[in-house]
Amino acid sequence: MKIKVLSIILIFLFLFSGCLSVHYRGRKIENHKNNFLKFEVKNFKERGNYEPHRFFYKVNQYRFILMWLDPDVYFPYPKGDTIPRSINPSEDYYINKRDGLTRTKIDQFFHGDRRDYFAYDCEYWMPLLSGKNEYDFYIIDENEGRKEGAWPEFDLPEDHSVRMKITPAMRTKGSDPANRRTGWYSTDPELTRKGFIIEFTIEKNRPGEQEPVCDLGIES
Repeated sequence: MKIKVLSIILIFLFLFSGCLSVHYRGRKIENHKNNFLKFEVKNFKERGNYEPHRFFYKVNQYRFILMWLDPDVYFPYPKGDTIPRSINPSEDYYINKRDGLTRTKIDQFFHGDRRDYFAYDCEYWMPLLSGKNEYDFYIIDENEGRKEGAWPEFDLPEDHSVRMKITPAMRTKGSDPANRRTGWYSTDPELTRKGFIIEFTIEKNRPGEQEPVCDLGIES
């Protein structure tokens, strides 16, 4: 009996620690200066999935992870290093988005409540820090085996946002930004992989502009 109780406790602690690990390096952006990352990825796959009367339908989606490189380090991080912190907003931040992707509270408990998956053909905003900051961006389409990273630095004044443009692309050894960051995945110079081109522009916010609601032709 004691062994059974101990096993249950260990399983609970394992699950609970897994939930905490998703959040312990995260940070919620208290956005007092109206700075955002604005992005919409156009769907390049089967648009029929969005037909509202299909018996089985799915929302074409991708994962997007935004990490802020926090320069305020502490032991065991060496001086001059940075701590990557997830700043993806919580699931509740997009509660009125109507993109058909909202997870249940049970899913959020086991997998974390930070939103890291998004619908194609839907514009999203994420709060950013004002001033000069470095970031890590990762976009992944798991069904397609398509992924990309970017490592920009932005210096954002008040009431300015970053517009991110993402388009699918085939990457070669010479054109692959991952080659500079993490090394190439093959010695074959002609090898290509599925990736994205990620471009950034800084723009001043338009007065009174609000984040749009999705219109995918389905009910969330």
